[in-house]
Amino acid sequence: MTCFATGDAFFGFPAPRDDRLATAPSKEPETATIHVRRAVRLYQEERYEEAVVAVEAALAELPDAPAANADRREKLLSMMRLAKAKALVAGYRDQLDEVKDEAMRRKVIEGLVVTQVYGTVWQGENGERRKTSTGGNVSVGSTFYVRKESGLEMISEDGGMIRSVESSVFSFMGDRSIRLNEGSILIHLTKDAQAFRVDGPLVGVNLRSDKASTALLSVTTSGGLKIISNERDLLAGLSNEVQIKLRPGELAFALPEPQGFSRKMDVELSTILMTADLLTGFEEPVPFSRSLRLAAAMQARRIKGRFRAVVGDVRTDDKFQVKVIDEDEEEEKEETDAKPEKKRGFFRFFRGLGGRDRDKR
Repeated sequence: MTCFATGDAFFGFPAPRDDRLATAPSKEPETATIHVRRAVRLYQEERYEEAVVAVEAALAELPDAPAANADRREKLLSMMRLAKAKALVAGYRDQLDEVKDEAMRRKVIEGLVVTQVYGTVWQGENGERRKTSTGGNVSVGSTFYVRKESGLEMISEDGGMIRSVESSVFSFMGDRSIRLNEGSILIHLTKDAQAFRVDGPLVGVNLRSDKASTALLSVTTSGGLKIISNERDLLAGLSNEVQIKLRPGELAFALPEPQGFSRKMDVELSTILMTADLLTGFEEPVPFSRSLRLAAAMQARRIKGRFRAVVGDVRTDDKFQVKVIDEDEEEEKEETDAKPEKKRGFFRFFRGLGGRDRDKR
């Protein structure tokens, strides 16, 4: 159905190509006709404020007499009122768009940028999902899905770093708060940085360090978190203010209430540095590699020996899964060390955290 509410016919003026325009009657001055046509065109183009000005100009040119103009004047006034209402609504719509844009800008975590991606990584926001690419921003509420044989790295302006590798899912609850739903993650804290919160399915920890430090975390089958300090002393605290201090190479489990933290264990830090995908699986190495190597050397002197076991998962505070590294694995490790083009070592750190058999690939 054709609507003539904003057309010339509605106001009693001839169509744009009508020859009668050339001989407009005296009661319809040509100037008024031109203004009306301009008002109709502007209205149809949704330029409502300009349409109001054109209607006002047409009214000024349309004489009060004869009586035939009274009906057209009323129609012009109706058009002007409608255009003003439309202009008001459009103004509110623009303000709402600005508010939405500002809200989105506020949600973006300032200074945090995706710096490395390999494999397939998806980013979900506002019910939509897209592939993650380098250079992208990170927003509060974003969820990242790191697929198998994939990895994601983010670096903040102050040098902080977040990494995650295959089969991991995590969400940003704030600029320094992450919910790790499954898989594993690396958190690098800069000197004197504010505490960083990591929530697992059933327990959450606050990570803090006076000096630059790095932690590897992964979700356990019990819904807790496995934490390994890698660079310098690290403080991990629960919501009930219970804290534990982890030296480089020390491991502890954060267990669901009421269990709290498990006892601490030493793990071979040099082995982790050579085999953890969170550290070795990316094209660009971590900028704090030297600090990690120094921490591994200091730990080796402290423990005065090398372990031949890897701690896997945990179900209670006193029962751990321990995997013994046999001679065949040691030979495979040596062969991998001799071939630097192979980034991943004789087992994947993420699989060790998850308690899976390394041969199930």
